[in-house]
Amino acid sequence: MAGKRKAIPKSTQLEVLTESGWRCAVPTCRTILALDVHHLVEVANHGTNEPSNLIALCPTCHALFHRGDLTRDALYTYKAILVSLSNAFDVTTVDQLLFLDCVADKPLQLQGQGVLAFMRLIASGLAEFHNTGRDMGVEFYLVSLTEKGRLLTKVWKAGDRNQLNQVLGTFSI
Repeated sequence: MAGKRKAIPKSTQLEVLTESGWRCAVPTCRTILALDVHHLVEVANHGTNEPSNLIALCPTCHALFHRGDLTRDALYTYKAILVSLSNAFDVTTVDQLLFLDCVADKPLQLQGQGVLAFMRLIASGLAEFHNTGRDMGVEFYLVSLTEKGRLLTKVWKAGDRNQLNQVLGTFSI
């Protein structure tokens, strides 16, 4: 059976799924119900089962790639940003980054304890907070992405490999 490829070891699958937070690596998807492990460079083109050549995709995004609706460059971009973020942050913090991007047109108004939930993003310069004053003895703050955070999520969602090195080179996450 010369054409039969080797199965991806379970430990490697777990590493790739953990890297993506057990979610689809496409930042505009992030499905959690079912995931495939996809080769960035196909086995037929001498791609390996190494974690660096694998990305977690939901079946829909996997099909979109094979239909040509998602580009290889986009997958490389998603992978590179996920690797950077997963090495710097826990899954919750990565989700918070995407959440702040979703509500970018209206910053979150939170009490002090709420701000603490975003402390990793704030400390890394991807998010910021501003005191908006006191109401009935309670301090309120606005939490939003910084320009750096907006740029990172923009490039990640766009899957723009050309801007990837420029953007990641400006970060000291």
